[in-house]
Amino acid sequence: MATQITPTTELQAVNTMLSVIGEAPVNSITGTTTVDVSVAKNILDETSMSVQSQGWNFNTNYEYKSLSLDSDNKIPLPSNCVKVDANKSIRHINLTIRNGFLYDMEKDTDVFTSVPNSVDIVLVQQFEHLPEYARRYITVKAARRFAARFIGDSQLTQLTAQDENEALVNFTQSEAQESDTNILNGDSNTFSIIHRTTRRTY
Repeated sequence: MATQITPTTELQAVNTMLSVIGEAPVNSITGTTTVDVSVAKNILDETSMSVQSQGWNFNTNYEYKSLSLDSDNKIPLPSNCVKVDANKSIRHINLTIRNGFLYDMEKDTDVFTSVPNSVDIVLVQQFEHLPEYARRYITVKAARRFAARFIGDSQLTQLTAQDENEALVNFTQSEAQESDTNILNGDSNTFSIIHRTTRRTY
C-alpha cells in the first residue's frame, strides 16, 4: 500500500528540526514535552512569525473592508494583523497599526470620524493553514536556527543553510507564480512608468 503524502504538519516540522541535531522523532508536541521539543516548537513559531510578517500573497488581504468604529471611535484590527497600509484608493493617508488599532500617522491619532473604505493588511496564519511551499521554507529556516542555537556546530549550520537557500528559491518562485507577478506590472513603480501619460513634443 502506497504511503499517502500530505502537506507538512507542525509535528512533522518539529521532527524535521529534531532530526537535524540527531534527536529521535516524537509523537506529540502538545502537553508535557522535553526541552528539545519545547525549544524547537518555540523557534518554529518565531520563524513563522518573522517570515509571515513580511507580507506575502498567501497572507495579505488587499482592499480589506471589514473595518468598523468601536464605541471610542477607534478601529480595531484583527488579532492576527501584523501590518496595515493604505491601499491605492487612499494613498494620501499614512496608516499603521498601533496597540491593535488603526493609527493615522499624519494626524497622530487612533481616533477616526469615519472608516476608510478599505486597507491592505497582513494577517499571520496558523502553520497548517499555509501553502506547502511556505511550510517547507519556514521548517528548514527554523531547523537551521535550531541547530545554530542548540548545538552551535558551524559545519552543521552551514549544511542546513544550503537546504534553506534551496527552500527559499522554491518559496520565491512559488510565491511569484501564485501572485501572478511579472516584471511589467508586479511593481507599482514599474507599472506607473509604463502607464504614464505620453507627452507630446513640439
